[in-house]
Amino acid sequence: MNINDQDHPVNRLSGMETSAEAMEQIGLTFFTVRKQKEADHYYRARESAISADVQNWLKKQIIYAFRSFQRENGQGEDEFMVSDYNFEVQKNDTLAMLELDSSEGTVSERKEGLLFALEHPDSSLEDASTHFQMIQIQLDNENIYCCFYRKPKRNIGKKKFAFKNSGELQFADSELLEIGGPIDFFIVNNTIYISSLRPFEYAFDYQDHINELRDENLERITALPFFDGEESNKEEFEDSCRQYFYSRSLAQIQPETIEVLQRNFEDRCEELKLIRRKMPPNAKQAEAYQRKYRALWELYDFIDLDKCKIVFHKDQEPKTLIQFFSDKIVQSFLTGDYGVAVSYENAADEPNA
Repeated sequence: MNINDQDHPVNRLSGMETSAEAMEQIGLTFFTVRKQKEADHYYRARESAISADVQNWLKKQIIYAFRSFQRENGQGEDEFMVSDYNFEVQKNDTLAMLELDSSEGTVSERKEGLLFALEHPDSSLEDASTHFQMIQIQLDNENIYCCFYRKPKRNIGKKKFAFKNSGELQFADSELLEIGGPIDFFIVNNTIYISSLRPFEYAFDYQDHINELRDENLERITALPFFDGEESNKEEFEDSCRQYFYSRSLAQIQPETIEVLQRNFEDRCEELKLIRRKMPPNAKQAEAYQRKYRALWELYDFIDLDKCKIVFHKDQEPKTLIQFFSDKIVQSFLTGDYGVAVSYENAADEPNA
């Protein structure tokens, strides 16, 4: 069901009044969650009892948080702006949507593990050892799980937390939990809607999945005919590409893009030959010409155009090749200049400690 459908639980919740009577229709359960990679269960959760006034305040804050994700559409109505999840960066003012299916094995398993932990809370878990908060909202017979990636605030170093009791300042002897504020991501059935990319990836240790896809794509690319030459230095190329900085770009490449790359590689080599042959002899004109083709020019350092083979050396950075393989080098319709496509607007923020 589309999140903007009138029957979708998030859309219904965002449109609710915040009266006391309306709040009674909503159920709310508060959890703190710990990741434990080496244990039998990936997550442990502790359910916390909360007072009625905190319950009502949190319900209202979550309604306001959902409303903050809405934007006015062309018909003067508020709706949720949603785009597909992207490994690299996150588009401004939209929710990134990740539909879980068999191709998302890692995060699907961890999502189920997280919900299992919420269904089987452990009262012996200490809040101080947890990593993030989950709030389960019940509306009729449907559940929405909201994540706030906030660790407990601790008394450490030269700063202490204190509160006034009968006019006297006293040290807080327990962990302080910051509640409310922006939702980092929320889960409805098998769909995750992501407001902040990094907190989502930390909660699910999604880098594991990104690395899996990166390695699969590297294997596909280096198995192509243009990588079978000795000068391709396949192992050196793979080692360079496994740096964290390049992992996301490689993981984002779709199998069909690699198929097109294989089918059209020789044609692209012929085009690069033609571009280089047309270099003007005049130095000033040649400089302007190279500027026009600057996104392509570095490819000449990586491709033997006569043999149609990749040439990679140990001291080279693979960035230009990755842009080429992922089909990010595009020609402007208006100017004819070549550049690297940028379809997303900003990197997501790091989660709060």
